[in-house]
Order: sequence, then structure tokens, then C-alpha cells
Amino acid sequence: MILLDIETMDFGVESGIYEVALMVIENGEVVLSEHIAEVKNGTLIHLGMGEGYADISEDDLKKDQFRNIINRYNYPVVAHNVSFDRKFLVYYGWLDEDYECYDSIRAIKYENPDLFSYSLGYLSSFYNINRPLKHVALDDVKALYEVILKAKPTLWVPLYKVAPSKLKNFVEATANVEGKSTIFQGKRIVFTGASPFPRVLMKEIASKCGAVVTGSVSSKTALLVCGERPGSKLDKAKELGVEIQTDEWFIDAVSKDLNLETVSVTRQSIAATNEKQEKNIVEIPEWEGRSVNIALLPVRIQRRVEDILVRQIKVKKINKGTNGYKVDVIIHSDDGEYALVKKAEELQIETVPLSQFNQMILGYKE
Repeated sequence: MILLDIETMDFGVESGIYEVALMVIENGEVVLSEHIAEVKNGTLIHLGMGEGYADISEDDLKKDQFRNIINRYNYPVVAHNVSFDRKFLVYYGWLDEDYECYDSIRAIKYENPDLFSYSLGYLSSFYNINRPLKHVALDDVKALYEVILKAKPTLWVPLYKVAPSKLKNFVEATANVEGKSTIFQGKRIVFTGASPFPRVLMKEIASKCGAVVTGSVSSKTALLVCGERPGSKLDKAKELGVEIQTDEWFIDAVSKDLNLETVSVTRQSIAATNEKQEKNIVEIPEWEGRSVNIALLPVRIQRRVEDILVRQIKVKKINKGTNGYKVDVIIHSDDGEYALVKKAEELQIETVPLSQFNQMILGYKE
């Protein structure tokens, strides 16, 4: 694979490309590391996010440098949130639109679906990687390499290539499919996981392509099509060596033969399926009956943590106050310095970063 990271000044492509970092990986080893950039002000580089570098979006020499590496190795590109990097690289002509790309976030989610966050910083903390992240492209690529070595993702699914406008029409249309195909003739297909595509329509498409759709994975299954959080069917498919692909890959595969522009489904069918995987939470006996402060966590994570603490660890009390010192434990976000944490340490109250709590409840060990 070719690990990649770019630095830009904003989310829109018009902001330009300021750094491109590449690491070519063969058999788990780094065979080439390249940082493509042009220093403009060396005193600002430490700020990260492309600061101190010139805009190289339209620099043909830098572009050729990148493409020479891509063409020489011709390995799939892997990035953390690859759709963002790909958007810029395709827009400025650094990368061909049909070049094979994979998202490390998605691969790590499939391997370990029970983490509270999949940001590179959080993953580095969870997997005990002592490498500070400053949004400098080459440093971030090195961190991603170490995360992948620790996470050991086994399922890599390609980024979809279907035009976003087509997907929007497909999802929002109101089951009728025009055309026929033999692409899956006689194959047994199973769909699983949460999906933006109505399953009733996915099954109709599969039937139009000659497939037999079943509800469970067996030795006769030819293809498992996965959405997010695919659950036990994914494990079974891996065990049996069944081919595994994404919803987007499936739509892309049939789009040549079927007319998806005119497809329609009933409004009530547009509900994402969600097969939740059972979490095996490791008990923390020493926390039972204790009080825990979770004020220093994002609200969306607070809800998940509170549920685990109350229902499965059986703590006595949850405190969400930013001045809540009268507790036994404080769980806090990994990033940032907090007055509450400093005060708690002075009072000898146990403080636990969220990534460490995540390790504890999942029983993660090196």
C-alpha cells in the first residue's frame, strides 16, 4: 500500500495543497518515504496544517514527483479519511479519478468497532503509540503506519466510485429497477450492516443481476455486501473465506448495466438497517459502587460512557459538573489540558484518559 496524507488550509478544494507525504509499504516494511512540499517560511512550520509551506496545488514538478511514485509502485492509496485527501488530489490532477483508494478509518472500524473515536490522535493513544501529532503530513503518515501495525485491520474495502449526485438521487427517490444484468448470475448474496441504501431495493437490484439473496452466511454464500457495523455475518464470512465487498462497491458494479438514475423505492423503505454487534465489556470491579465524573467528554461520547458505567460496570453515581471534585474517578478526553484534571491530581483523585478507559473495558493489551 501507499500511505498518504496531505495538509490544506481549509476543507474546500480551493484552499489548495501545501504538503503531501507518502510512505510505500511492502510486506509491512517501509521501502520509501517522501515529503513533497516547498518551504515558504521555516519559522511557521511547527504550527502544522500546512503553515510555512507554499501552495503546490498547480506545481507540475511536484505533481510529477508524486505521480512517478504512484506509477512506479502502483499500490492502492491508503489514508485516514481518504475521501478528503482524494478530493484534493483528483481536483488538481495529482491522482486519477479511478485510482484505487482505501480508508484506514473504515478498516480499523471493521476490526475494532467498539472504540469511542477513530481520529488518528485517539488511535495513537489507544494503541500506546508515543508520537505527538501536529498535523504535519509526514509525521501523521508515520503515526498512521504505526497505528495500522498495531490495529492489524484485515478487511480493506475500496472507496466507492459512484458519482455523488447519482447516490443522492438513489437514496432520496421514492421498488422499480430498469434493465437486467448477469453480473451475479447464480450467486448467493447476503447483505448486512447499516446502509444509506434501502435494503429492499438492494435485494431487487441483486435479483435483476441474477443473484439469489439469502439472510444468512453459509458455505454456499458467494458474496457478503457490507454497510457500517456489519456484525456477526462479517465474522462468519471471514471464517468461510467468502468474498466481502461494500454497498458502494455493489452499486458501482451494477451501474454499468442497470439504469439507476430512474430507480425508485417507497418512502417508508428508506431506513438504514442496523445490525449491532454485541459488545463484550470487561468488568472493572474496583469501580463498582464508585462515583465518576465525565464532564470532560464530548456530549455524544458522554451518553455511551454513562450507559457502560451504569449498566455494565455498575458505578454508584455519574457527575457531569465541571467543578465536580467530590468523585472517585474522572474520565477525560485525551486531548487538551483541563483545570479539573489538575485539581483532581492535587486532591489525589484518580484521572483516566478516555483511550485508557476504552482499553480497560475492551481488555486491550499489547
